[in-house]
Order: sequence, then structure tokens, then C-alpha cells
Amino acid sequence: MLFDLLVTGGTVVTADATFAADIGVRDGKIAALLPPSTDSNVQSAPTLDASGCYVLPGAVDGHVHLQMPTGVGYTADDWATGTRAAALGGTTCIIDFVETEPGERLTDALTKRLDEARAAVIDFGLHMTIQPDEHPIAGIPRRVSARRLAEMGEVYQAGCASFKLYMAYPGFQLSDGDLFRALRTVAELNGIACIHAENGDVIEALREAVVDRPERAIHHARTRPPANEHEAVTRALLCAELAGARVMIFHVGCEAAARVIADAKLRGNDRVFGETCPHYLTLTEDTLARDDGRLWVCAPPLRPQADQDAMWRLLASRALDVVGTDHCPFTRAQKDAGKPDFRRAPGGIPGIETRLGLLHEFGVRRGRLTLNDWVRVCCTRPAELYGLAGKGRIAVGYDADLVVFDPALPKTLTADALNSAIDWSAYEGLTCAGWVRDVIARGDLIVRDQGWIGRPGRGQFVRRAFPGNTHAADPTTRFR
Repeated sequence: MLFDLLVTGGTVVTADATFAADIGVRDGKIAALLPPSTDSNVQSAPTLDASGCYVLPGAVDGHVHLQMPTGVGYTADDWATGTRAAALGGTTCIIDFVETEPGERLTDALTKRLDEARAAVIDFGLHMTIQPDEHPIAGIPRRVSARRLAEMGEVYQAGCASFKLYMAYPGFQLSDGDLFRALRTVAELNGIACIHAENGDVIEALREAVVDRPERAIHHARTRPPANEHEAVTRALLCAELAGARVMIFHVGCEAAARVIADAKLRGNDRVFGETCPHYLTLTEDTLARDDGRLWVCAPPLRPQADQDAMWRLLASRALDVVGTDHCPFTRAQKDAGKPDFRRAPGGIPGIETRLGLLHEFGVRRGRLTLNDWVRVCCTRPAELYGLAGKGRIAVGYDADLVVFDPALPKTLTADALNSAIDWSAYEGLTCAGWVRDVIARGDLIVRDQGWIGRPGRGQFVRRAFPGNTHAADPTTRFR
């Protein structure tokens, strides 16, 4: 039994079980799960001692924004800095986004995005954003063309099995008719739609009405109230059910919206899923009332404590399925665009490195989640729902993506201690009692004793397709 690496002495934690085992790694895959220290020949392999630690499957973050163009420049993390920070926090696979320029084909936008992603140090997938592309005629708003809908099949064939649909933001927002058409196409492809569910028209009307001290970021929450999110989720699920589409509602932050998802599941709808984010589980809208509250502007906004408490309950009960970060990092200088008027602040909170540690601290250690829940929402369920075959589990034949997490290794979250390319921390001064010590990605030891030792550009594009679909990804395609 010859292995490239043997992880010994740790407590293996999966979404279903917790047990003592050694893990044999060969050719980038998990080759064996062994009773601890059973064979002297095995012990001669290179070993990584995980005594006193948890050994988890590599975490999967299905919602990040790296090197994304915005009105204040690109998001601060490029593919190199962002994926390195992810790895140091225990994430071994991410899914980012592809957005198109006016008139650009989806396949061309995908090619360009894949070229940008060459610097990734961990594996990655891509969601394809579907934006209005048809020019207005006689005052009719832009809409999604029939050509664009047809192109969705081409990018599915190329390995993009998920599609981002916006119900807010000028230039991205889809009409109800286009939302339904896109969802019907997603259903035909057997893909999954990831929906930003806020009522964009109402938001714009509320934002226009702000006249009292527009520099106060707390108005950001007031102009995007829970009822707005609740209504949009209700409408999104109605369209999805009519279309027969599988949908993930992104970044759910309030109880009212989450209850819509829970109720759909209780009715027997097994094609609807929900994501929440670490900031909704650890921060409240009180942060927006600070003088520097613009730093925490995100959409949907941070909510009151009662909503945060509900998020934990709904996550534990499986009404919500996954925790993604919606990592969208901006420097202080970029966020300062919101100093005179909160409406100019770019929206986004960093989180790509801190998710596992925060969920352990605020979830496991405080009794809100079990160890297995923790792995389920951060590792296993995201891999399942987004079609990442070979990821998210500790089982023979799966990718050797492994995290050694030391529950007694404290980490204080400061800008200097974290690795995102920004000059502030959303959790400045907060100490987590446990943290990631070592990370293995496809058999490579890339983080050792909290230090980065991986090589640049080692990440690979993971083509995704869902079982039973006739548009399965073709390995001979040019999107390699």
C-alpha cells in the first residue's frame, strides 16, 4: 500500500459521520481510508500528522467575485490573491462568474474569463450570468434575445452548468418574462439557476426618495427592506415552479425570505435551494450605523439580530442548504465612494478566507451547528448542488481535497493577519478559537502550518454537468 501522502491521527469529519481514520492519497485522489496506524509499510509513506485536529473535505465556495469590473474599478482580489486567501481559509474549490460585454457571445465571454483565471491556485467553476442583450425599440426596455437563450446550451456544453439571474441592478435586472424564459431554458438544460432575489424597481424608487443625510449607510438597509427580499423570492420561486427549473436563491439574509424557501420545500418542491452568507450569520445592520458603515454595504443588506438568529435555525433545519461567501472585496478607498452618499458605495463584504473559521466559532462552538452540519453546508452540499463531481467528500475515488482544522489554534481576524488584497477586515479584532492549519488540494500540500507553500497557477477549471442531461460537457471542447 504505497501512497504519495498519508494523513494520520486525525478525526475525520464528513457531512454524515465523525470517526478516527488515516487517509491515503495517491495520484491526487483519496485512495484509502484506514484504521489508524495499521500497517508498518503504510507508515513508510510521507505523512502529515493531524493528531488533535479535524480532517474535513476541502470546502467549496459557490459564490465569489474575483477580478470583477465595477463602477469603482475591479474588485480588489484578482484570481491569484483571491484563490490563495481561499486556500489559506480551507477552501479548495470556488465558483465565480462570467459576465458579457454588449453584443458579446456567451462562449467568447467564457473564453476570456478562463484566460483571466489562469492565475488561480485552487480549482474553480464558473456561473454564466444572463443579462439583457437585445437593444430597446421605441422605449421598450432591453430584454434577453432568443439568440442569447440558445447560447446557454453552448456554455452548458462547455462546462458551465449554472446560470446567474438578477432581479435587481440596472443593466442586469431581468423582467419577469425574461426571468421565466431563462428559467425555462435552465430547466431544458437540466442546469441550475442562481438568483439574486430583490425587487429592483422598488429599490430604485426607495433610493431616489432618500433626502435625509444620504451619507448615512443605515439608509442602505432602509431602502432594501425585508419585505422587498421576501416579495422577490416569492416571485422567483413562482417563475421557477412554472418553468420546472432547479434554483438556488443566493445570499438570503432575512427570515421572511428564508421562510418562502422553507415553505416550498414543505410543499414537496425538491428543486429549490437557499444560500446564506457568513456576514448574515455574524453581523447585524447596527454595523451600517457606524461612521464607516459604508464598508459593510452589501445586497441584500445586513439585517437585525432577530433575522440573524432565524438564519441559524433555518440553516440547522436544512431549510437553507449552503453557506457561500459572496466574497466581493473592495479597499477602503473604493468604499469611500460612499462617503458623500451611501448609494455610491460599491456593494460587497469580503469573506473568502474566514468562512470555515467563523462557522466553527459561531456555529459549532456555540451549539448552533453540529460538526457534521458544518461540513454539510460548507463542503458537501455545495459540491452536490453545483455539480462538482469528485469534490466535497472524504471517500475513495474523490479528489484528495483535505483540510486539517485545529480546534485549539486561535486566529484573530485583522487586516494584517488575513490575505485578501484589502486594507480592512469585516471582523476586525474578532478571535476564532480554531483555525485551518494545513490544506491539501488534489493531493498537493498547499498550506502547511498556516503558511502558503503551493505553486502559482495550479488551479484547474472544473467542467460541470448534471446526470441525465444530453448536453454533457465535451472534454474535446476548446474550453480546456
